[in-house]
Amino acid sequence: MPVPDPRRSRAVVVGIGDYTHADLAAMPAAASGANRVAALLRDPSVWGLSEDHVTTLVSGTTQERILTAVRDAALATEDTLLVYFAGHGLRDPGERLHLALADADPDFPQIGTLPYRQLRDLIRHAGHRARHRVTVLDCCYSGIAGGMSHAATPTRDELATALDEPVHGDANGGEADGDAGWPPPSDEDRYGDCVLTSAPAESRSFVRPGAPYPEFTGELIATLDAGIAGVGPLISLERVWLRVRDRMRARHSPEPQQFAHNSATRHIQFLNRSPHTRGEPGSAAPGPDAAADPGPEPGPPAAHLAARDAAERIARTIPEVSGRMSLLAGLADATATVDPGKARRLADEVVQAAHETTTDPTQRALLFARAAVCLATLDPSRARRLVDEAERAAQDETDPDARARALVYLADELGSIDRDRATWLLEEAEGTAHGVPDTWERSSLLRSLTHARLLKDAPEWRQRLKDEAESFYENRRKGEKFEEAARRSPEGTRRAGEAGATTDPQRKVAKLVEIARELTDSKHHHQAVELLEEAERTIQMIRPRKRGAALRILIGELSRIGWAATTIPDRVVDLTSRTQRAVDSLTDHMRDDLQEDLARTLAHVARCLAWTDPRRALGLAREAQALLPRFRSWERPFGELDVARTLTDIGKHLAPSDPRQAADLAVEAWRVVSVSTKKESWQYKPTSREAVEVLALAGRHLAATDPRRAEELLRDAESRAHDLPASERTSGLRAVAVALVEALGETGTSTRPDQADNTLRRAERLARDLPDDESDLLERLSRSLLKAGETLVAEDPERAALYAVDAERVGRRSQNETDWSLTFESIVYLWMKIVERRPAYANRARLTAKKIADDEDRARALGHLAAALAPADPEHAERIAEDIPVSTAKAVALIAISKAWATAR
Repeated sequence: MPVPDPRRSRAVVVGIGDYTHADLAAMPAAASGANRVAALLRDPSVWGLSEDHVTTLVSGTTQERILTAVRDAALATEDTLLVYFAGHGLRDPGERLHLALADADPDFPQIGTLPYRQLRDLIRHAGHRARHRVTVLDCCYSGIAGGMSHAATPTRDELATALDEPVHGDANGGEADGDAGWPPPSDEDRYGDCVLTSAPAESRSFVRPGAPYPEFTGELIATLDAGIAGVGPLISLERVWLRVRDRMRARHSPEPQQFAHNSATRHIQFLNRSPHTRGEPGSAAPGPDAAADPGPEPGPPAAHLAARDAAERIARTIPEVSGRMSLLAGLADATATVDPGKARRLADEVVQAAHETTTDPTQRALLFARAAVCLATLDPSRARRLVDEAERAAQDETDPDARARALVYLADELGSIDRDRATWLLEEAEGTAHGVPDTWERSSLLRSLTHARLLKDAPEWRQRLKDEAESFYENRRKGEKFEEAARRSPEGTRRAGEAGATTDPQRKVAKLVEIARELTDSKHHHQAVELLEEAERTIQMIRPRKRGAALRILIGELSRIGWAATTIPDRVVDLTSRTQRAVDSLTDHMRDDLQEDLARTLAHVARCLAWTDPRRALGLAREAQALLPRFRSWERPFGELDVARTLTDIGKHLAPSDPRQAADLAVEAWRVVSVSTKKESWQYKPTSREAVEVLALAGRHLAATDPRRAEELLRDAESRAHDLPASERTSGLRAVAVALVEALGETGTSTRPDQADNTLRRAERLARDLPDDESDLLERLSRSLLKAGETLVAEDPERAALYAVDAERVGRRSQNETDWSLTFESIVYLWMKIVERRPAYANRARLTAKKIADDEDRARALGHLAAALAPADPEHAERIAEDIPVSTAKAVALIAISKAWATAR
């Protein structure tokens, strides 16, 4: 059949990109997609509609303008009417579709929308003279408009029922009374209607971030723009739709739906832009109906059958029911496109086992879900019922932890066929996790949710779950620490009461401090602070000239309650501040004598407070530092070293949040120790080494955001490490090596690959030169290389392959057999990701997998590798599968290979 007559055809193209409601995201891709669709319809190499026969309405249009344009176009159409809409789609409580316009309200779909029923009725009545009427909807829940796809092409009466239109013929093919607007069914070659939708009735449509068009529209544009090779000078709308559907299936996107009658999609033709058509010289001449009839589908390829049968034989030997049925479900999915009957039988067997054999709710839910996946295209309505059963089975788990995990597993399984439902299940799992009463379990469960495959494309959601898990963990840890420190000693309470009855303030202070010291030793920290607070208040009752002795006793004990600053920082800091003011109120001689002890106390409290509040700790350290000029000359060097040590402790805890300031503190501390005259002091050596550690740590945390500055800090740290005393040099160099290793994981994705390579060489050299603990460092270096490689796979697989090789080379020098075996498996996992993008690396990956010592682990690694390679090179994947002993891993590989052969038919 020829292309529809452009002179007697019309099109109305609508794309809504701007929305006023906060819950409806702007969709500029909808407007740009509509403009491109309109341009293709006008293009003489596609259809050739004239400028005035295509009406384009984008952002800012109204319901009245759309309906008016459709009415005018429909009344003028005698051949083919095409109406296209892209934008948000809403559904009301009655499951009716509404096309969202700029002022739509998602909570009340009746407001600011164009009800699809109204548009449909207008097309039907105003377009009664049109030979074909095509409606294309690219919006969420668009499948409501046309119903779910049938296993075969629906009849005209089925379409009429779905569209709520009168049936046009009786069972004998006679014309229905009172419907002169429709031709009789015998005129199939002349009239037909079709509805093409971007998603099923229950699913949303997608606009990928940064994409110029919505996903469905983008595939439609790509197909019309490039054409289809090997089908002749014309391509039918059916072929266009099949190409779009297959491409979206391959990306596990919501599957487009087609609803047509009278073979309308076969009879509507477009010009084929592909230069490799069957009508060209040297190709077989098409028959009279070649363009209109796709012809019979070929049977299953022999290679597919061989792999499928081998996989089934292995699967049926698996004794455990759940594992056996999971393999059969995967096999059903692999053969669905080429042998639907076989796929249905396998799916029936899986469902029967879920009903009759499997008792564990989670396993039963997974079997229902896996059966639904393979039936999604063969029997969509049954697939939906199985998904419902799967969800009910998961909800049967009485333990909240098990129920949440079951829902996550379901979400992972269903993501390929119904992303909207899978997202909802994951949200349910998160809600269930938040309902777990024990915070340790809640934290662990939320952390496990972050591994859900669905979150691969939702990094913000994944990060939020990680942050929440960490927050619950930290809050629980801090709570337990607080409870431990808040324990009260009955004996301490009794003795404190006796001390409180003492009338002499000096003796009362001495007794309170003595009891506080004993309480601190027995880890009753908060109770000890209470007594010291009472002692400080008692000192205020002593005449100023006699306070010195009591303050000396109090200050001596304050340095012992530093750990209480991690649980009750405000009280500890306030107590030290009040004590400092009391010292300042003394006469010069007494004040100078006590301020040395006070500075040491402030430094000690600051070191303890650094664990939880490094910035506040730095303020205390600066207060201690301000007291140094009042030290006696022979005591000042010791005080300076004490403050320097405090600065390095604060720097360690400050580095993750403020690496630049941490580096400044390290340099300041190094300057103090380098000029100190007390190099024999016990504080000198560890303080100088800790300054190097802080510099290295600051460089490691800057690697991701400022690689140049990170490189400078790491080089500075290494240089200073070589100047450390001999007893500290090894520890300092090791700290630099560890920082280099960790930084490599951050700079692996940098735009400065040479710097990353240099970091690798330096870290390996340092690890090699260290006299001990080399294996641990090399193990860490190997894992860091893997981390860097994994972040590079998508953008630079060749470079990721170099990291995989380096990880294996470095890791093989490790003497830890257990850890090295685990690293080998991680290397194979990285190779799998590389092979998916660069199949040429398959042999290199295979060699690595075969080095795994454990037989079961080696088989599993080879199986995953073969499965990763199968879509690109099933023949090579088969050769890898030959190395796998008969096992579940081999069955998994063969299933992937059989699916690849089915796709390549």
